[in-house]
Amino acid sequence: MKFLKWTGRIAGGVALTLVVCGGTVFGFRMYNKNKYPVTQASAGLQDKGAYPTNDRVRPIEGEYLNGFHFSPEKRSHEGTVVVYGGSEGSPSYEQAKALSEKGFEVLALYFFGQDNQKPSLAQVPLEQFNEVVEYAEKSIENPTPITAIGTSKGAEFTANLAAHGYPVDNLINFTPAHYSYPGLDFSSQDEKPSFTHDGKPVPFASFRNGDAKVGIKLMWDMATAYPPEYRPTYENAAEHADDQAAIDLSGFDGNALFLAGDQDKMWQGEVAAKALAEQAPAFESVIYPGAGHLFMEDIESMGNGWQIMFGGTVDGNAKAAKESMELVT
Repeated sequence: MKFLKWTGRIAGGVALTLVVCGGTVFGFRMYNKNKYPVTQASAGLQDKGAYPTNDRVRPIEGEYLNGFHFSPEKRSHEGTVVVYGGSEGSPSYEQAKALSEKGFEVLALYFFGQDNQKPSLAQVPLEQFNEVVEYAEKSIENPTPITAIGTSKGAEFTANLAAHGYPVDNLINFTPAHYSYPGLDFSSQDEKPSFTHDGKPVPFASFRNGDAKVGIKLMWDMATAYPPEYRPTYENAAEHADDQAAIDLSGFDGNALFLAGDQDKMWQGEVAAKALAEQAPAFESVIYPGAGHLFMEDIESMGNGWQIMFGGTVDGNAKAAKESMELVT
């Protein structure tokens, strides 16, 4: 009987501890969600129906292809520009709109998250780009050269397209990655690749290697809805990565431009930009002082917490947004 009483007290103590911990986490979540609305800033960006269309901006869809075709009122450049957003799952609509207004024919595309695509940013096939090229050849007059523009995880995606020999003539990466990283699918305990090529995983730098304290801190931030500063996680993964996880553009014979801010809090974009640019004479990197992970003229519209999650200053991000667009166009 004493044993049963003793074990009962232990079980009761454990249960009480769990209740207290759960209540603490819940309290932190409610507080942080209210104080840092940036954590909800990407909500709705995957919704294709939320973006306006007209006779010059039409929705397109194929077997895997999904997004929008922007036709400029007066075309001033030959070729096709293909733009991709980042882990928020957007088609980089506003970037495409700005480029179209400069006279470019633009495809603003999702690379995951739509009904005909991989549901999350994991095991995303690089082969989807072949369908993009086929669409451009059938639907756009003078479709080449093809310029692929990616931001953040979209930069990682487009850099992998170039590295694996897909028909990209010009590569432009905003806040790039010089390693492939794990997919952002946490539905199981398995660590999945972000991308596949010919059905095989693209090697990646694991989040599970290196300093465990980095991962514990990130998990706590995510559990309590505090704006996560992901950079230490990506730095830790890159530091302990195998060479095969590095994005190798030495075989890419096109032009490449890598743009980053020197105060990136999401990942080491400026380090990646320099590392990638060093791989060939035709590559160039530009690092913007005072800019973070997102180049935005009004980054405060993201909501409080952007300073922690993305980095940079209001003026630095705005200047990078303006000058990078001038450079690209």
